[in-house]
Amino acid sequence: MYYLFVEVYDSSYREDIYLALQSIGVQRAITLDAQNLARALSDEQTFFTGFFRSDKFESGDVLLIQAQIGHKDLAKEFLSNLREAGVDIDKEDIVSLTLVPVTAGFSRENGFTED
Repeated sequence: MYYLFVEVYDSSYREDIYLALQSIGVQRAITLDAQNLARALSDEQTFFTGFFRSDKFESGDVLLIQAQIGHKDLAKEFLSNLREAGVDIDKEDIVSLTLVPVTAGFSRENGFTED
């Protein structure tokens, strides 16, 4: 089992990314709105801007998606599905993907599992 992290840098592809995750069998995932650290550090008024953020996806904002997947090939299939949908992930900075091996986990559906 693996824990998949997908960083989305271009919100216009959000629906394509959700559909690609669904197509590999991801039914449960967590999404978090985040900010690129380089942007946060360069912002002179970071303390105050945190209070007045809008819901608009701005340059430097990142959508972080986290989900469990069964094997590495599903991550490759996810990327392939994005390419097939016309998302140019190889030439544009749209997504970044990281896989972390999971040695044990628990969910109501699967109970306690370990590798």
